[in-house]
Amino acid sequence: MKKITDRFWLGVISGLGGNLAKIVVEQVSNRKGFSKSNGYTTAAGIFLKKLDILSPYGKAIGIIADNMIAMGLGVTCIYWLTLMGKDKHFIKGAGLGAAEWGVLYGVASRLGATSIFPVKPKDAIATFISHLAFGVTKMTIAVNLGDERLFKPKNLTMEIDEPQNLLSKI
Repeated sequence: MKKITDRFWLGVISGLGGNLAKIVVEQVSNRKGFSKSNGYTTAAGIFLKKLDILSPYGKAIGIIADNMIAMGLGVTCIYWLTLMGKDKHFIKGAGLGAAEWGVLYGVASRLGATSIFPVKPKDAIATFISHLAFGVTKMTIAVNLGDERLFKPKNLTMEIDEPQNLLSKI
């Protein structure tokens, strides 16, 4: 299989894949009646008043913002892999997802970054679990789809020039 040779696009794809896993966990949690929380309402709360979040445009803004944040976190994930190596990526992904949850849902929310704060304890647990899934999934996607050379610290700024020429060497 041809591997992705650009850190940005690998991060975008990994972030979106991780976000899909996060959404699935949130939906299961919501359907089971455990939680009422989801990432898009929290993301919409960055831009909108609490009353506007559930409107059709509010939901659209939330979905866009949630995916944009996921893509950005996916790109940073690739650089973390470059610095830390891709061994034990499952644990590193869970740790990164937990750290992102703590920063985005804890610290940033407490500082007023979103109008969706504070949350109920069950919602906090559900979003923590969904962020574990987010971190593990995006890290796994990155490790499996990314070209090996992207994960070497000496190549931190590297983008592989003319990747099509790699196929001629096979």
